[in-house]
Amino acid sequence: MEDSHMGWQTEEKRVSIRYPYTRPVSYMALGESGRPPDKVAVHGEILNLSSGGMRIRTERQALEEGTVLQVWFPLSEPPVTIPVLAQVRWVREEMPGEYQVGLRFMI
Repeated sequence: MEDSHMGWQTEEKRVSIRYPYTRPVSYMALGESGRPPDKVAVHGEILNLSSGGMRIRTERQALEEGTVLQVWFPLSEPPVTIPVLAQVRWVREEMPGEYQVGLRFMI
Protein backbone atom coordinates (compact mmCIF):
# COMPACT_ATOMS: atom_id res chain seq x y z
CA MET A 1 0.00 0.00 0.00
CA GLU A 2 1.31 3.45 -0.83
CA ASP A 3 0.39 6.87 0.46
CA SER A 4 1.31 10.30 -0.77
CA HIS A 5 2.63 12.93 1.62
CA MET A 6 3.62 16.29 0.22
CA GLY A 7 4.17 14.68 -3.18
CA TRP A 8 6.36 11.81 -1.90
CA GLN A 9 5.39 8.25 -2.69
CA THR A 10 6.21 6.01 0.24
CA GLU A 11 5.49 2.37 0.84
CA GLU A 12 3.24 1.89 3.85
CA LYS A 13 5.13 -0.07 6.52
CA ARG A 14 3.03 0.69 9.59
CA VAL A 15 1.79 -2.16 11.70
CA SER A 16 0.36 -0.06 14.56
CA ILE A 17 -2.47 2.44 14.54
CA ARG A 18 -1.27 6.02 14.93
CA TYR A 19 -3.08 8.40 17.23
CA PRO A 20 -2.92 12.20 17.20
CA TYR A 21 -0.92 13.21 20.27
CA THR A 22 0.41 16.74 20.47
CA ARG A 23 2.85 17.24 23.33
CA PRO A 24 6.35 18.64 23.78
CA VAL A 25 9.24 16.21 23.41
CA SER A 26 12.94 16.38 24.25
CA TYR A 27 15.68 14.19 22.83
CA MET A 28 19.44 13.67 22.56
CA ALA A 29 21.32 11.74 19.91
CA LEU A 30 23.38 8.92 21.39
CA GLY A 31 26.97 8.34 20.29
CA GLU A 32 28.51 4.97 19.49
CA SER A 33 29.26 4.48 23.19
CA GLY A 34 25.55 4.80 23.99
CA ARG A 35 26.15 8.16 25.65
CA PRO A 36 25.10 11.55 24.30
CA PRO A 37 27.96 13.28 22.43
CA ASP A 38 26.69 16.52 23.94
CA LYS A 39 24.61 17.05 27.01
CA VAL A 40 22.11 19.49 25.52
CA ALA A 41 18.59 18.17 24.95
CA VAL A 42 16.80 19.31 21.81
CA HIS A 43 13.12 20.21 22.03
CA GLY A 44 10.36 19.49 19.56
CA GLU A 45 6.72 18.49 19.37
CA ILE A 46 5.09 15.07 19.09
CA LEU A 47 2.58 14.96 16.21
CA ASN A 48 1.34 11.38 16.55
CA LEU A 49 2.04 8.28 18.58
CA SER A 50 1.62 4.52 18.21
CA SER A 51 2.79 1.45 20.08
CA GLY A 52 5.72 1.25 17.65
CA GLY A 53 6.91 4.83 17.46
CA MET A 54 6.08 8.48 16.96
CA ARG A 55 6.31 11.34 14.50
CA ILE A 56 7.84 14.56 15.78
CA ARG A 57 8.41 18.09 14.48
CA THR A 58 11.79 19.69 15.18
CA GLU A 59 14.06 22.47 13.99
CA ARG A 60 17.16 20.27 14.29
CA GLN A 61 18.56 19.33 10.89
CA ALA A 62 21.41 17.05 11.98
CA LEU A 63 19.27 13.92 12.47
CA GLU A 64 20.01 11.11 10.05
CA GLU A 65 18.26 7.81 9.39
CA GLY A 66 19.50 5.16 11.79
CA THR A 67 20.51 7.59 14.55
CA VAL A 68 19.55 6.35 18.02
CA LEU A 69 17.95 8.91 20.32
CA GLN A 70 17.18 9.09 24.03
CA VAL A 71 13.66 10.57 23.99
CA TRP A 72 11.63 11.99 26.87
CA PHE A 73 7.92 12.58 26.37
CA PRO A 74 5.23 13.60 28.83
CA LEU A 75 1.98 11.80 29.57
CA SER A 76 -1.12 13.72 30.56
CA GLU A 77 -2.39 11.17 33.06
CA PRO A 78 -0.54 10.43 35.19
CA PRO A 79 1.62 13.55 34.81
CA VAL A 80 4.98 11.83 34.28
CA THR A 81 7.74 11.98 31.65
CA ILE A 82 8.68 8.68 29.99
CA PRO A 83 12.26 8.03 28.79
CA VAL A 84 12.60 5.74 25.76
CA LEU A 85 15.17 4.82 23.13
CA ALA A 86 14.11 5.40 19.54
CA GLN A 87 15.72 5.11 16.12
CA VAL A 88 15.29 7.69 13.36
CA ARG A 89 13.51 6.01 10.43
CA TRP A 90 13.06 9.04 8.16
CA VAL A 91 13.53 12.83 8.10
CA ARG A 92 11.58 15.25 5.89
CA GLU A 93 12.03 18.99 5.61
CA GLU A 94 8.49 20.40 5.70
CA MET A 95 9.56 24.02 5.30
CA PRO A 96 12.90 25.81 5.65
CA GLY A 97 14.24 25.07 9.12
CA GLU A 98 11.37 22.74 10.11
CA TYR A 99 11.60 18.96 9.94
CA GLN A 100 9.30 16.04 10.61
CA VAL A 101 10.99 12.89 11.87
CA GLY A 102 9.67 9.33 12.09
CA LEU A 103 10.93 7.46 15.15
CA ARG A 104 10.69 3.74 15.93
CA PHE A 105 10.77 2.66 19.56
CA MET A 106 13.60 0.25 20.35
CA ILE A 107 12.02 -2.26 22.71
